[in-house]
Amino acid sequence: MAISAVALTIMAAKSVHLPPPPVLESVPAETLSLPSPRHQGAGIAVAEVPPSPARSIAPDIVAPPEVARLQLERIEARPPLGDLGLAPPPKRVGPDDWEGTLLYRPVVTSSASFEAMGYVIFVAGAEAIDPGQTCRFEGVAWRCGERAMLAFRYWLRGRAPLCQVFPPAERQPVAAACRIGKQDVGAWLVSNGWAHALPGGGYEKAEEVARKAGMGVFGPPD
Repeated sequence: MAISAVALTIMAAKSVHLPPPPVLESVPAETLSLPSPRHQGAGIAVAEVPPSPARSIAPDIVAPPEVARLQLERIEARPPLGDLGLAPPPKRVGPDDWEGTLLYRPVVTSSASFEAMGYVIFVAGAEAIDPGQTCRFEGVAWRCGERAMLAFRYWLRGRAPLCQVFPPAERQPVAAACRIGKQDVGAWLVSNGWAHALPGGGYEKAEEVARKAGMGVFGPPD
């Protein structure tokens, strides 16, 4: 019975004629528009579409953004992180700093003179002891002239005195003040008793001290 009922239902469905679907006519695009605001009150909601932020990126169309022109300001450089690599400050020249010529490989010719680099230098303010002079100390004679010259030779060996001489057209024997470092050569000779002080040379007091102390030619042979 169930099978017969199903068969009858299928046959009935085939006998029913459905109406054809409606034919839609083409409507011009101008007539398809959103409802006007006056229709919104009738219950029709209309959403506002915000403007698109997209823009053309063609290189011949896109203009660079305007940048405010600011005036550049020069600022001081930052302090160094450390002292490494810093150049030393320039050395100040004191009033007693000498200008002159360094004379290399001096050869002593007396207890107050030497030759070097074509110059013949007599130490200013000092008078040499004659190489053949003999001195007496407590009745004992000794060759103080040779000893004075030898003392100056040992002291000057391997050094380059700085003397106040400048290259002249013809180098002649000249009396010049000389120094080795900060040591005045004339003051060293006279204060150690290996030369006499010339009058007005500035070493008179140094000779007095050497005589009282028995230094050099004023003392015993050594």
